[in-house]
Amino acid sequence: MKTRIATVALVALLALTGCAGGAESAGDESTAPVATESAAPLVAETPVSDVSESEAAFLEAFREVQTTYASVIPDATDEQLLEAGYEACDRLAAGEASTDISLIEGEERNPQSEMYLDSVTIVSAAAPRLCP
Repeated sequence: MKTRIATVALVALLALTGCAGGAESAGDESTAPVATESAAPLVAETPVSDVSESEAAFLEAFREVQTTYASVIPDATDEQLLEAGYEACDRLAAGEASTDISLIEGEERNPQSEMYLDSVTIVSAAAPRLCP
């Protein structure tokens, strides 16, 4: 299943970026498209440099699962994810059901699972790693 999702994501990425070049005249190098790197796995734009071992484990666990579905927060920074992880811990401690927690403004429940996919992934990664 992961391979199928990864393949679909790759095909979509290629479809979006593969035909972006325009026509250029032969011999005019000033209009030639500039080579760009292909898309790499999600890496936070501003990684947090001083994270604890448990915070690093949380971030790794979240990002590993996040790659298996269509995330609504693909560009979330480490700092934002850690903040959401600690909020998840607070809400779990207050007795809120893990499947009812939404940590992302505007996030909608997945029609098939009736869960907030990004939020439940954050909660699942935070509970054993960040929560006391």
